[in-house]
Amino acid sequence: MTENNENQELNSVKETKSNFNLLKEVWEWFYTIVIALIVVVVIKGFIFDVVRVDGPSMNPTLVHNDRLVITKLGYKPASGDIIILDSAYKNREEYYEESGKELNSISKFFEYFKLPKELKHRYYVKRIIGMPGDTVAIRGGRVYVNDKELHEPYFNGETRITDFSVSYPVTVQEGHVFVMGDNRGNSTDSRSSSLGQVPMEAIEGKSQFRIWPFNAIGKTE
Repeated sequence: MTENNENQELNSVKETKSNFNLLKEVWEWFYTIVIALIVVVVIKGFIFDVVRVDGPSMNPTLVHNDRLVITKLGYKPASGDIIILDSAYKNREEYYEESGKELNSISKFFEYFKLPKELKHRYYVKRIIGMPGDTVAIRGGRVYVNDKELHEPYFNGETRITDFSVSYPVTVQEGHVFVMGDNRGNSTDSRSSSLGQVPMEAIEGKSQFRIWPFNAIGKTE
């Protein structure tokens, strides 16, 4: 074998090795990115999330543009909790039922992209006032749960009936909660038939901490 042939063979081996290393590196980057995305989706979907407050319905407890950390995993709703809920959940489930299709979770995921805008996720921040079986009443600007006036240190004002199609006292259905915003004069909540009582399945999680703005960092309650 001549010296030129030996050099050509050596260069060919080096080129093959170089291509192999490049492919290996690309694959490792791709694999790492996919795993990272899966981890993010799992954490965001099932463990905790960061959300932004949109609007004044929870003033003065929370204000527009506050950033909140919400917990999801293992959360069990309780009276007084500040929660994130999907306000379109009930209407979306009714739409699925009326379609006459047998839809499982995977089918609903793909069907979601075809939904009208008003049926897609729209998140509200509210406070749980009544749990399943509780009786909620509004009298003289005050809220009563099971005939006892509700202690509300987070709110200084009067609570009024906003929708006279909702009759009081009202008993909270099984599997639902009754919610209100702390800004009672400017909140679409369970006092309105447009939202009504909220199914447990519509609750995304509980607000635990405010992380923005920096001068208001702390536990939310």
